[in-house]
Amino acid sequence: MKATYPFLTVVLILLFLLFPTNYSHAENIKCNNIVRAVRPCVVFFRSGSGVTGMPPAMCCAGVSTLSQMANNTTNRATVCRCVQLAIKNMRITDATAKALPRRCGITLPFSFSPYVKCPG
Repeated sequence: MKATYPFLTVVLILLFLLFPTNYSHAENIKCNNIVRAVRPCVVFFRSGSGVTGMPPAMCCAGVSTLSQMANNTTNRATVCRCVQLAIKNMRITDATAKALPRRCGITLPFSFSPYVKCPG
C-alpha cells in the first residue's frame, strides 16, 4: 500500500510533538524548522525516483537552508541530529537520503544519512 501525503503530514506533526525541538543552545535551531525545510522532499523520497530523479525546487531550497544553518560546529551538530532523526522517522533508505544533496547540487558539512555519526 502506498503512503499518502496526509499520512506523511501526520507523521511529521507527530515528530514535532514527540521529540524535543531544540537539541542545544545553538542559535535557536529547532528540529521542527529542520523538518519544515525538508518537508517538500517527501515527494522525492516517496516517488520511487529518489536516487536518480530530480527533487522539487522547494526541496532543494530547504536543503540549501540546512547548509546555511550548519554554519559552525555547534549548529552543524544540531542540524545533523535533527536531519538524522527526521530521516529515520520517515523511513527513508540510506541511498535515497545520501542522493538528495547531490541531486540538488548542494554540499552539506555532514552526510545526509540516517546512519551518520553527527559531530559533537
